[in-house]
Amino acid sequence: MTNSPDSAWPIESRAFDVAGLNMHSRVLGEGAPVVLVHGCGVSGTYMLPLAQSLASCFTVFVPDLPGCGRSQRPPAPLGISELADALAGWLDAAGLECPALVANSMGCQVVTQLAVRRPERVGSLVLVGPTVDPHRRSTSRTLMAGLRETWREPPGLVAIAARDEASFGFGALRATLRSAIADRIEERLPLIDKPTVVVRGGNDQFVGQTWAEQAAALLPQGRAVVIPGQPHAAHYTRPDLVATIVRDLLVEEGEQAGRELPGRLPHRNVPAVEAYETGTG
Repeated sequence: MTNSPDSAWPIESRAFDVAGLNMHSRVLGEGAPVVLVHGCGVSGTYMLPLAQSLASCFTVFVPDLPGCGRSQRPPAPLGISELADALAGWLDAAGLECPALVANSMGCQVVTQLAVRRPERVGSLVLVGPTVDPHRRSTSRTLMAGLRETWREPPGLVAIAARDEASFGFGALRATLRSAIADRIEERLPLIDKPTVVVRGGNDQFVGQTWAEQAAALLPQGRAVVIPGQPHAAHYTRPDLVATIVRDLLVEEGEQAGRELPGRLPHRNVPAVEAYETGTG
């Protein structure tokens, strides 16, 4: 186990063989399982602040997708479909039957692909900055949005992303990005009948407000939540608020068990005054 000085919970490393590839993951906390899925070209490291905020209520799993972080690199870069298969294999290897999934950016494409293919293996979803915004679907627009977004992210996150992307490799990053841009997440959202919250940082340069609201409306049990003033990785800059959204969703799901869900869950903003102290329940 490892534990950084600022961490409230010790972090355990676990590795599993998934289709011949070694997949690394971190585990911390106590309670029902929640899986955090990272975005394109990075590892699960930048999900750890959210994991710490959730650990008092849940057992949090943070896998590194193949080729990312400490997970083994596949012979060729994997696209969205193959990454969804790898995540499914990792869930099987880890013995997780129907966990809640929290994803950021391209991770949202991966978990929604999994939710359509194997709905019995997926619980409630929280999609933080789901890509790709159909109104901005082009390589040049995505790259420009990435450059603008970099200026809005905290230095610690920029450093993590730079290190992870250098390890991932430019060629693999380009191939994965092409797969993500070609992927049509909007076509499968109506097929996902799971309680789902779409979270958007108010300053997100990748995901516009129109797309966030559209994505939530396409989901049979969807709603949109905006965290004002936050960037694309709102789970990193305000893990306390995103953890509260996750807890509220799972508490609500438990209360709704055995009863019919309302036809449309409400959209809302999350003002800063609603924030909890990080790490508290």
